Parts: sequence; C-alpha cells; structure tokens
Amino acid sequence: MDHLLGIDVGTTGTKSALFTEDGRFVDIEYRAYPISYPEKGWAEQDPEDWWNALCGTVRAVVKRNDAAETVRSLSLSTQGGCLVLLDGRFSPVYSAVSWMDRRAGETSKMLLREIGMNELYKTCGWPVADSLPFPTICWFKQKRPGIFKKARYFASTIDYLNYLLTGRFAIDYTNLALTGFLDLGKRGFSERTVEIAGITKDNLPEIVPSGTVVGGLTAKAAKKLGLPANVPVVSGAHDRYCESIGAGAINAGDCVLGAGTSWVLLAAASRLCFHKARPDEKGFLRSIFPGLHPIEGLYGLMTVIPHGGNSLKWFRDVLRPESSFELLNGEASGIRAGSDGLMFFPISSSKSGKGAFLHIDGIHTRAHFTRAVYEGVAFMNRVQLDLFRQAGSTVRKLTMIGGGTKSSLWPGIVADVGDIPVEVPEKKEAACAGAWVLAAFGCGLCRTIREGSGLVGGEKTLIEPVKANAEIYRKAYDVYLDCLDHA
Repeated sequence: MDHLLGIDVGTTGTKSALFTEDGRFVDIEYRAYPISYPEKGWAEQDPEDWWNALCGTVRAVVKRNDAAETVRSLSLSTQGGCLVLLDGRFSPVYSAVSWMDRRAGETSKMLLREIGMNELYKTCGWPVADSLPFPTICWFKQKRPGIFKKARYFASTIDYLNYLLTGRFAIDYTNLALTGFLDLGKRGFSERTVEIAGITKDNLPEIVPSGTVVGGLTAKAAKKLGLPANVPVVSGAHDRYCESIGAGAINAGDCVLGAGTSWVLLAAASRLCFHKARPDEKGFLRSIFPGLHPIEGLYGLMTVIPHGGNSLKWFRDVLRPESSFELLNGEASGIRAGSDGLMFFPISSSKSGKGAFLHIDGIHTRAHFTRAVYEGVAFMNRVQLDLFRQAGSTVRKLTMIGGGTKSSLWPGIVADVGDIPVEVPEKKEAACAGAWVLAAFGCGLCRTIREGSGLVGGEKTLIEPVKANAEIYRKAYDVYLDCLDHA
C-alpha cells in the first residue's frame, strides 16, 4: 500500500505523520526546537532547526514503518508570519524572526501614519501588526541596514522549506497573507507594501496555490529525508487552515476552534468579511482576519484569543502550583454554571490588556475562581463568534481541537456559553491530517479537497448545549460585555 506524509512545522516543534493512501493514520514522529529571546520583545529561531526537525521526523517515521519506497507525496502545514532573510544562495543571513516577535513596534506606528489603519487590512486581511514580516523588513531596513543589504530573498517558514525540499521558492495564499504582501482582490502581491518595504516582487517567493505540486524532492533533500528523489511536494497551507481541513470544517458556516496556548477560530465563509475597525483598535483584540481558503469558493475568517489556554496554565502555575489540571477540572465541575457571579477576563481581552477577576464575593471559594477561568475564556470565544455574525457570517457548527479538549468540562462550557453544538474529533492531529489531504489532492488520490477531508475526518463526539446552562450564560454574557472594556 502507498503512503503519504502530512507534516506540521509548528512554533515549538515539528510532527511528521504517515498516512495510508486512503487516509488511515499510521504513525507520527515529533521533534522540538527552541525559541530564543535575545532582547525584550524579541523572539527568534534558527531556521536550520525547522529543516533538521523536518528531515529527522520524516526519516524516523518512514524507517520505523519500512515505508521509504511507498511514499507517494508530502505536504506541509506550517506556522505563519515568520521572517527569514536569505542571501542569493538562499542561505539565512540572520536568525528567523518569529511571529511572536515585537521589535517592529515603533516601525509599525510609523507605517500606520503613512498608510492608515485600514489600508493594509482591506488589502491583505491583516493590519499593520508588529509581528508581520512587512513591518519587520522595514525595521531591518531602518535599524540593521547592513543585514538588510545582505538579504536577497525574504521568506517565511513554508517557502524556505519548499526551497530546501524542491529548489523552488514557493508560498501559498494562506501563508502569504501573514507576510503583509498579499493583495486579496488581485490574488497577487500588494504593490503598495512591496514598494514601502524597499524590495521588489523578485525578492519574494512565487505563489503556488495550496494543493498544487511545487516540485519533486531534490536528490540532496531526498537523502536527508530517507526518501527517493522526485517524490512530489505539494503546496501546503498555514496550520490553522490545515487544521480546518483535517477536522472537517469545510463548508460555509463551519468553524474550528484551536484551543491551545492561544485560542484561534477559523470560520469558513462564502465571501470575504471584515470587522468594522474602531478608533481605539490595537493588535489582535476583537478583530477578524479574512483570507483565501484552499477550498475553491471559500474564504477563511480568523480570530484570536491570545491568552486562551494560557489563562488556565497561568492560573495553575501562579495560584495553584500544587494542583494538576485534572484536579482543577474536577474542582470546577463541582461549581454550578455562572460561578455565582464571579467573572474572569483573560489577559489581552480588554482595552487595558490586563486580566482581571470581577464581582468577587464572600461566598466564592477557590473552586469558583477555577471555574471562572474556564468560563471567562469561553465568554471571549462567544465574543469572537459574535464578531463573525456582526460581519455577516454566522457560525453553525463549531469543532474544537487542541489541548482544551483534554478537559472533560471545557468543551461543554464552550457549547453552553455559545449556545452552539460543539464537535470534538477523536483524531487529534488535525494539522497533519489537513496536510495529508492537500498531498492526496495534489497527486490525484482525491478529486477535491472536500473529498479528501471526508477520508480523514473520523469519529466525533457531539456536545449539545444544556438549555438551563445556556440561559444562565446568556444573562451573564450581557454583564460580561458591559464589564469587558473596564476590566
């Protein structure tokens, strides 16, 4: 039987998953790599770590399953928004600047004065954010001109790895959006931001749509991966889009909630939708980031709760270091819905950017505080769902994946607070599964990406909202919104 590889190159590590040609999961290998913080607000990685982890995990999982001669194609799911400066030989001239990096803060303010709050947002779907490669390139031009002059090409994670795999410098639309150089309307490069950055389109990767063959493995890459030369490498996608495909959220109105350190929602929509910008808008607070979906005729609408799962980790590490997450989960389960009025606001959810507990009363125990954390993040998730609705795209089905699903409590609270059914897939590697779908589509094993998504979907647990709880949370949500920007 033939096999395909779905590879997820994430922020802290890479997973390479081996699947059969009909979508059955076989095996997976993981390798971690570090993030360095050389100065306050900076976050960097060694791009060679990505490459070595990709090669090492593929080689290990293929060898363990004696599958080297049966791999038919591979595709990548990757973190987006990183920046790798390359010389004329495609060698890095500086560390990879992570999407978490904030060195370009002052540069972003200058760019905002030049191009305005909404111009870039309406063009590529993302605002002038500190972390995007566009303002970071401008920062290098201003603050590190020597390094800027050495750079011939400006890459992100997926195009850098595509080049090492195939010799072709190529990026897909979902990852291009997070560079700040996409023009959504033209489905090409934004001439405005390219010009402001002081570069040309020749310095940027070729656009190859997701699901299209980039090229075959070079002999050098094949040797590193333990595979034959010329195995097709199919253009992949940003990890959130791969997750949505792997989790089966493939129709307008479907939405995937990636409940990890941050909580990210990606809704599928039949048209581009933008949020209405506010004069006090900053960062990722209550914003929709629209993009071009790998599935023809669909668009992706992304929102972010920066401190979603991290809220519970913070609470445990700082206030309950002696407690396991299982203990916290059981403790919170013993408190009724609404936490008797106690409310938690995650960091970065309000205008102040600070987190808070509000409405503390003498009846509240530490178990109330625990449940309030679960509920506070779920309330912010409801805020994101409302953003979609206000922009004209209603979410009908919510699929929850990631670390938050390890809790037997949290998916139910999300369903009750949002008054929406929540599906929890049995299969956990949604990003790798989505990359498999693109690999299968690219080499002709399925006729459409939708068809491929159905092959890897698997069983799901459906959690319906409890009517009594949903009514309690409906009233509490109105109070939550009133307090949100004063927390």
